[in-house]
Amino acid sequence: MRNNKKKWFNSFVITILGMLLLFGTFSLVLPSAVLAASDSLEITGDGVTNPVTFTLDELEEMKQYRYVYSAINTWPTKKWYVGKGVLLRDLLTRAGIKEEAKQIRFTSVDGYTVTLTVKELFEDKRYRFPNFKTSGGDGDGHVPGNPSGKVEVEPIIGLISVEGSDNPEYMNDLNSLLLMLGQRAVTEQTGNLFLKYLNKIEVLNAEPEKWDAPQANPGSGTVPAGTRVALSNNHNDDDKIYYTTDGSTPTMNSPIYNWIASRWWAARADVLGTINHPIGPINKNTTIKAITIGPGKPDSDVVTFNYLVAGSEPTDNEGTPEDNEAPDKLAGNVIELTVGRMEARVDGGSYTLESAPYIDTRTARTLVPVRFVSEALGAGVNWDPETKRITITDGGKGIVLTLGAIDVQVNGVKQTVDCAPTTLPPGRTFVPLRFVSETLGAVVEYDLGSGQVLITR
Repeated sequence: MRNNKKKWFNSFVITILGMLLLFGTFSLVLPSAVLAASDSLEITGDGVTNPVTFTLDELEEMKQYRYVYSAINTWPTKKWYVGKGVLLRDLLTRAGIKEEAKQIRFTSVDGYTVTLTVKELFEDKRYRFPNFKTSGGDGDGHVPGNPSGKVEVEPIIGLISVEGSDNPEYMNDLNSLLLMLGQRAVTEQTGNLFLKYLNKIEVLNAEPEKWDAPQANPGSGTVPAGTRVALSNNHNDDDKIYYTTDGSTPTMNSPIYNWIASRWWAARADVLGTINHPIGPINKNTTIKAITIGPGKPDSDVVTFNYLVAGSEPTDNEGTPEDNEAPDKLAGNVIELTVGRMEARVDGGSYTLESAPYIDTRTARTLVPVRFVSEALGAGVNWDPETKRITITDGGKGIVLTLGAIDVQVNGVKQTVDCAPTTLPPGRTFVPLRFVSETLGAVVEYDLGSGQVLITR
């Protein structure tokens, strides 16, 4: 009898423990969207005159807007988003946003926050870049896309959305409420700002401090030929360092230094040095200008680092960006370029371009920086800003191209190309690779798989 009671008790305990284990397991596998669902939105702070809370039903009754967004996260990876919801601008108007409002803090139900400035949300224009994946796959977030064809988009609070697709049929409410916004430049990393399960917006009047200015190692001074310069700032994360090497002022359209955010450095140690790579090698007198630009704070001051290569004569960096793009004594017999990358090689020597070669998606033609490639082939380049004409001369041969036009002249004879010359930030002129190179007597080899271009003469 005693053994029967003991067996019964043990079975009872096992049953209870099993039920508890099953319940715990069930709780663990519940979708995070269910656990973190947001069914209301509070707008508050000293930057509004009419603090208000909207229910989900009230948000659904408001005018709805649908946008497709291009986005790059800090890994960096490229993704499409589609969302349908309420304009952030309309919500803040209902809450009575004040003229003196400076910052907006977005908070999710689990306490995660994103802070943005009023300026970057509503004064700076934001876009969808249809060609932001040009010259690379989804995982190549560090490869600059083509900014052409951009479409202006507004920030919304998405009631339904989909991540990783531009097909609106896949939209659902799993991530609602979702903050969604466009890019200011084709390389801007905004994916980390798409805050899920939003339930609170605070509008603040306080003026945010500027981002800290970049630092350089080594700093300004005389350096040996071949020196490479590393840039950094306090966080190296959401705050991106933009730089130039031609004396021009860097902007958001300039090259990014710290593509991979510091939060991922340990996980991406195998590629960190090739993506967040130092500038150089510096083989001629060079001026590097840099600025920190990131979310939630005004841009840092622009800092300048001057490098004098030992044994060389000083330069003043005067002239237009295109005047300074090509290194001295550049001409060589073998030029190596890669679509989407700013590194180039001429007869084995390394150079850093200000803009990477890219593929025009409409014509499937590869376009390259005209001055760098032409001078690397030993030709001279002249730019006429009034007529927008580019003249390339090589001995007795002359090529005349016009921005935006498919009509060209070779030694005075009119011809037609299927891809017109164009300009891209930060003011670089691009021309069809094969036409210019072969007209100058060079042979072009292109590897479709790797995007590598080999020009020999």
